[in-house]
Amino acid sequence: MILVDGYNLIGEEAGRLSGLSLEKEREKLVRRLEQLSAVSGERFLVVFDGSIQVAENSSAAKIPNRQGPVAVAFSKSGQTADSWILKYLSRRPKRSAILVTRDRELAKKVKKLGFNAEPDLSRLEAKAEPYLSQPLAGSSAGGGLFSSLSRQSREALAQARKKSKNS
Repeated sequence: MILVDGYNLIGEEAGRLSGLSLEKEREKLVRRLEQLSAVSGERFLVVFDGSIQVAENSSAAKIPNRQGPVAVAFSKSGQTADSWILKYLSRRPKRSAILVTRDRELAKKVKKLGFNAEPDLSRLEAKAEPYLSQPLAGSSAGGGLFSSLSRQSREALAQARKKSKNS
């Protein structure tokens, strides 16, 4: 099982404007992970902050919780994705999951629980690439997961993170 700190991974890849809304970035991440799962056989659980989903003020912003090779979960309102991830991992056997996050503090906590953390999906992408007939959706020449978020989406993400930390 590979856990993905959803908004962390989306937000950390910002740098070049993609012009996509936060909702579209979530969908893009899920599609990319579905491609990786189809090739690698890995199962993914993507965790998003529930407060950010609400902050976007869009009924369509919610990706329903899903099962299958790429499951999606939102933390409860007032709970960060980080705390959701830590609680989830604390109930699993050690080394039964890997977390993908660039949040160094979260990665340290996860390692103390006995799990590995990776800053991105580059190792898995490198293994999967030879088996694909075309590059993974969202791939950039630099090998990052996403080219970026739109300025509006970055601002919404930053505001929601502030609210979440202050809760």
